[in-house]
Amino acid sequence: MASEEVPEAQVIPGGPENLPVVETTQEQDAWSYPEGGKDAWRCLFGSFALMIPSFGFQTAIGAIQDYISTHQLANYAIRDVGWISAVLVFLTLFLGVQVGPLFDRYGPRYLLLCGTAASFTSYVLLAQCQKYWHFILCLSICGGIASAIITTVSIAVLSHWFYKRRALASGVCMGGSSIGGAVIPLILRSLFPRYGWAWSIRIIAFLALGCYAVGVLLVQGRLPKGQLARAVVDLRVFSSPRLFFLAVGVFSFEFIVFGCAALLPTYVRFANFGPDTQFYSLAILNSCSFLGRTVPGLAADKIGRFNILLLLIVITLTAMGAVWLPVGDHSEATLYVVVALFGFGSGGWLSLAPVCAGQLCRTEEYGRFYGTLYSVAAFGVLLTVPVGGELLQSTTPQVLIGFYAAVLFAGLACITTSRWALLDWKWQWKVKV
Repeated sequence: MASEEVPEAQVIPGGPENLPVVETTQEQDAWSYPEGGKDAWRCLFGSFALMIPSFGFQTAIGAIQDYISTHQLANYAIRDVGWISAVLVFLTLFLGVQVGPLFDRYGPRYLLLCGTAASFTSYVLLAQCQKYWHFILCLSICGGIASAIITTVSIAVLSHWFYKRRALASGVCMGGSSIGGAVIPLILRSLFPRYGWAWSIRIIAFLALGCYAVGVLLVQGRLPKGQLARAVVDLRVFSSPRLFFLAVGVFSFEFIVFGCAALLPTYVRFANFGPDTQFYSLAILNSCSFLGRTVPGLAADKIGRFNILLLLIVITLTAMGAVWLPVGDHSEATLYVVVALFGFGSGGWLSLAPVCAGQLCRTEEYGRFYGTLYSVAAFGVLLTVPVGGELLQSTTPQVLIGFYAAVLFAGLACITTSRWALLDWKWQWKVKV
């Protein structure tokens, strides 16, 4: 493993507030990236479109889970139904490390054709599902594998076009999932009462097909194709305190974000709000998540990725502890406000964490660091919905929120420690990092 020494912080003239900046070994590569232009923005828009029905469907999975838990799978506990969405998101994250080397070898086009075709097929089959194993096979396994291909390629291809603007580009791309997560619940709210389960899902399938067609046409690679490398999950990278604490922090983020996305409609039902509130709360969560995934990226590229990430965690933790936990279930207005704040903060976590990981290694090591980081974090999404569902069903909604706030506090401590380690254990407030 490469040396973990960090260069001394240097003041960059003309930087925001003349904050010192910790440079990484990637800076030497910055000159070779277009950072814009017709092809780059077209590729970014294509990635955005691909994320709407793939990862966006997963951020809206709470609407699906609550529906099937009260209809087709009404005889199953929330914990058991939770494994369906848990396996879906787990496979999306965990298999991404396998897709990365394939992308390097074959480029985006063929992978996207395979992934989008598999995703569309999973939606069509999902419309016919009635039994537990149907949902596991069609939604969790088929949908998870397809989404792993689509999301990994959509994000990875941006590294061909952007370096200095990579946080912004990643935020815009991930914003597609927020748009999908906001729009899909509202569409389903209208479709379910009118057309029932089967045709509602078929309509979603054809909307997804349109987004996929746009994405496949617009996304293109720029760099030469390389040799087929072996996918690497190298646990030795955790010998670095920086990456170890970042990994634990990202584990907590994934645990909380997808737990809330999957369980929010069920939480609303247990808190005795109306059925419309279930769909509206999820739409608000993901709408504000779009802002959280894009706006902080602008500030992060100027002020520091770790700095903005920590600020977002503090804001979200304050909202959860001071508002959502004590009075979040008292009125719809209070619920909507705290869900909006949570959505904005959590959107920033998801878009900035991979970029922060890139600051901890050299460019040629990023694939190994990223793959290892998210292979471990994937177990967070695998556990969160069954654990949260059991808490929600056996205790009260506020116990669930308190539990998630405690997990987020642990994540805050870990990200703070990772930043400290990056500064060679010499804490500095006014440094761009």
